[in-house]
Amino acid sequence: MKLLDFVFAARPLLHLPIWSIYLVSLHYHLALSDGAFALSDLGLMGLLSLMAAGGYYLNQVYDIDGDSFNNKLGFIEREIISAKTMHLLFILLSVVTIGLSYLYSFTTFVIFVQLFLLSYLYSAPPFRLKDRPISGLFANAYAFGIVVPLAIMPDLGNHNNGLLGRENPFYFFFAVAAIYLLTTIPDRRGDRLVGKKTIAVVLGPRLTILAAIVLLLASAFFGYYAEYAILVYVSLFSIFPALAALLFNNDRITAMAAKLPILLLTILAGYFFWGYLLFVVALIILTRIYYFKRFGIIYPQLA
Repeated sequence: MKLLDFVFAARPLLHLPIWSIYLVSLHYHLALSDGAFALSDLGLMGLLSLMAAGGYYLNQVYDIDGDSFNNKLGFIEREIISAKTMHLLFILLSVVTIGLSYLYSFTTFVIFVQLFLLSYLYSAPPFRLKDRPISGLFANAYAFGIVVPLAIMPDLGNHNNGLLGRENPFYFFFAVAAIYLLTTIPDRRGDRLVGKKTIAVVLGPRLTILAAIVLLLASAFFGYYAEYAILVYVSLFSIFPALAALLFNNDRITAMAAKLPILLLTILAGYFFWGYLLFVVALIILTRIYYFKRFGIIYPQLA
């Protein structure tokens, strides 16, 4: 059970946006370059996940108070894993991941150094980007929306950057920014109590939802401009639950609005790579079993 504790403390379901964005970006890249999925692509996806795991370990170390106020299950609070151990795991995973990334290329090494710095600056004092409105928004949108799509091309250069699809990172930048805004709304009360100044704390839920809708429309524009019709549909469909959350002022609907675009992107990535969809279904089942056996709760839920 202890090994499973470390696995699920890395919050594997929160890796879904990383995996799905990476795979959707990879699909369009392979279509433009006439390439095929390779083990090296899977390896890069694994490295992204290891880096994210380290970041999530560190985040839990510095977010104990916020998680408690927001009634989030904490491995540290329940003394399942110590804060010191999570800190060490962050360092270990970061060092290993950055070292392995250099075996791909110098470009990949630079990408992972950026992810490492963002992981540290996002959670650790005195920077704590996650507790600030603009820096928290930008860090998420840049890391997930720009850096992750760029990771599909270890040999990225001026001669081949068109094979990424120039609008692709901009689409994900705005889509991730919208998702991030929506996720700050259910946590706003606890965040305010511990002194965090997220967008939802500063603007309130209604203005935050409106900003998220504008960002979803911006992502739809870039999807349309790049002729990625299916990505346009993902953004437009995601607006409907956001409008419902705006109309009914309900945190459960807002939580669903934040999860819907991730769900749609995951399904899309599974459509492009069917093995991924099978993996996600298995992961959700295992996660439900683990959390029910370990804590007696039902997780995950759509809202």
